[in-house]
Amino acid sequence: MNDILKLARNDLKSLPPYIPGAYEEGFVRMNANESPWTAPGDSTERGLNIYPPPRPDSINACLSAQYSVTPDSLMVTRGTSEAIDLLIRGFCTAGRDQILICPPTFDMYRLYAGIQGAEVLTAPLLRAEDPQKDFALDVPGILSTSTERTKLIFICTPNNPNGQVFSAADVEAICRGVEGRSLVVIDEAYQEFSDTPSFRALQDTFEHVVLLRTLSKFLALAGVRCGALIGQSALIKLLTKVLPPYTFPTPSIELVMKALTTESLNISENRTALLRTERARLAASLVSSPLVTKIWPSDANFVLVATTNGQNFVKTVHRAGILVRTFPNDPLLTDCVRITVGRPEDNDRLLQAVSSEELTNGH
Repeated sequence: MNDILKLARNDLKSLPPYIPGAYEEGFVRMNANESPWTAPGDSTERGLNIYPPPRPDSINACLSAQYSVTPDSLMVTRGTSEAIDLLIRGFCTAGRDQILICPPTFDMYRLYAGIQGAEVLTAPLLRAEDPQKDFALDVPGILSTSTERTKLIFICTPNNPNGQVFSAADVEAICRGVEGRSLVVIDEAYQEFSDTPSFRALQDTFEHVVLLRTLSKFLALAGVRCGALIGQSALIKLLTKVLPPYTFPTPSIELVMKALTTESLNISENRTALLRTERARLAASLVSSPLVTKIWPSDANFVLVATTNGQNFVKTVHRAGILVRTFPNDPLLTDCVRITVGRPEDNDRLLQAVSSEELTNGH
C-alpha cells in the first residue's frame, strides 16, 4: 500500500465507494430516475434534467494539462475550501488526530479541523522589523510542535493575509522533516499573481506533498467554486470515497470549460498583468497616507497594511463606498487591514480617501 495511505483513517480504506449509474452518449437514460423533459428556461447543453457527470472529467483533463500533472493525480473540488475539508475528513479521526497551521494564515484550516473534531496545533510565523523578512516560516518550531498524531501541515503560499511567498528551502526542509509522518498541504490559491515558481516540483521528490489550486482568483470564477487538489493517485482514489458524486453542477462545468479556452486564458493573463502593476502602484502610494504605518510586500492579489487605527481606516474608506478586511480576533494582526487590488479606478478612489489632502479637509 502507498505509504501516504498509512496516514489515512483506517475505516475509510475498507469503505466501498459509491458506484453511480452508467452514462453513455446517445442512450436513453432509464437507470437514474431523472425527468425525461428539460425544465423551462434550461439553456444548458447537457440539460438540467440529467444528473451532471459523477466527476467533472472534462475539467479534470483541462486542469491536468494546465498544471502539468496526470489526470489521475488531480481531483476537481468546489473551491480549495472543499479540498481542505476532504483532506481533514479523510485523514483525521475526531478526538485523536491533529493538523498544524502557521498563523496568521487562512482561517478555514482551523474551522474545518474544528468541525471534524481534530486538534489544531500552531507554529506562528516568525516576526521581523524588516517587511521583507517578516512573517517567515518557523521551521524548527513546526518540526518540534508536530507530533505522531499530526496528520496534516498546511502551508499557504503566497500566504493569506500577508501575500508572502515562503522560502523554497524552508518548505523543502519541512517536507523532509515530516516525511512518513504527515502530509504537507501547500495551498497555492494565489500562485498566478506571483513570479515565484509553483512548488509542484516538490511532488517529484516527496509523495506526501499535496497542492491546492483554485480558479476563483485568476479566472474570476469565485461564484462558480472550482478548485483542484493535486497529489498521488492513491490519495485521489481514497478521497473519492469522501467526496460524493454529482457535486459539480452542469452550469458550472460549462462555465469553467469556457473559461479554460485559449481566448479566455489570454484575457485572464492580461488582467493579471494589470493587477500586478496596480498592486505595485497601490503599495507605493499607500506609503504616503497618514493612516498607514507599514506595508508588506505581496505576491497575491491583495496587500496587507498596518494602520494607526484599523477601525478608523475602515470607516474612512467606507465613507468612500469601499469595503476592506480587518482581523479583530487575531492578535498578530492588530490594526492591520487587507486591501484587495481593484480596477485602476477603484484603487484611485481608495487612495484618494486615505490621502493627506482628503483627511485634512475633514472627510
